[in-house]
Amino acid sequence: MRGGPLRIARRFLTRPLRPAVVIPVHNDAEGLARLLARIRAMGCFSQIVVVDDGSDIPVPAAPDLRLRRHPQSRGGGVARNTGLAAVRARHVMFLDADDLPTRALADLLADLGGAGRGRAAFDFCLFKHADSRVSAEGLWGQPDWDERFWQEAGLSVGALRAAPRAAWPLLAQTANYPWNKVYRTDFLRRNRIGCAETEVHQDIPLHWLGFLAARRILVSDRVGVWHGVSAAGDRLTNRAGPERLQMFAALDPVAEAVAQSGDPAWQAALAGFVLGLADWGAARIDRALRADLRAAERGWLDRVTGGWQGAIAERDADLAARLRARIAGRDLDEGGGDRA
Repeated sequence: MRGGPLRIARRFLTRPLRPAVVIPVHNDAEGLARLLARIRAMGCFSQIVVVDDGSDIPVPAAPDLRLRRHPQSRGGGVARNTGLAAVRARHVMFLDADDLPTRALADLLADLGGAGRGRAAFDFCLFKHADSRVSAEGLWGQPDWDERFWQEAGLSVGALRAAPRAAWPLLAQTANYPWNKVYRTDFLRRNRIGCAETEVHQDIPLHWLGFLAARRILVSDRVGVWHGVSAAGDRLTNRAGPERLQMFAALDPVAEAVAQSGDPAWQAALAGFVLGLADWGAARIDRALRADLRAAERGWLDRVTGGWQGAIAERDADLAARLRARIAGRDLDEGGGDRA
């Protein structure tokens, strides 16, 4: 054959990556149908795993779906874990029924085709996303609160490159979404990384523990997924009941991993993230529960960050002062961006 074995090998190594995609769904047949139509039209995925998380009307089987069902709803985190267990591909993505992959994702997967094997293997690739709230303003891309971390890390522009380790604590503070990454499946399984079984904030451990366990992270400015956000309905972002207090349980495994790292950069990153997350939660939780959330926040911060105060103060005196004030019940902000 023309070109010989070396040419064949190069062609093999540069074929587009074809990850599996895991989709949890609960009572969103319309959104799932829209997403599946896009996925099938793109032809980028080697396996489609749908986890029906106790929908009132069960998701129908299809020849190209690997379908898993929960008799009752167990939450998106458990559903993603169920889906991950069914994945057979080397790489995996997670999408929700209110997401849509873009044409740029196909370009990214083509780029990743040469970065997925051997010494160049990556643990995950973080890419940019588009947010419907940004689109509603006639713009394209992710919200400012995420973009600022990319800019501070010096990674805001670039189709594909390795993220320096020093930038990882910055990037970890972006919104903890599961669908803006391409993971190596074995990386997640070997490190026992998955989602929390809480009702909300399930993706915090998946996001943070991925950063903490990784050896090589790639980043791309390609906008690979469009994410729809609605102020109405029963989306997790809109939940305002006592389940919002479960954010601290979801944070516990991350705090344990950060403590084991002994790295002040990660200590400061997690502490700063939790301040913002608690403000975001306080702005959304029922007013009658706000004091409970703040009490839980004070207890968590005191328990987890008390021993980190000196190291954090050396890196960021302002953050250390905010932590002390927050533990004392001051410095409260009831606003905040999208931190769920």
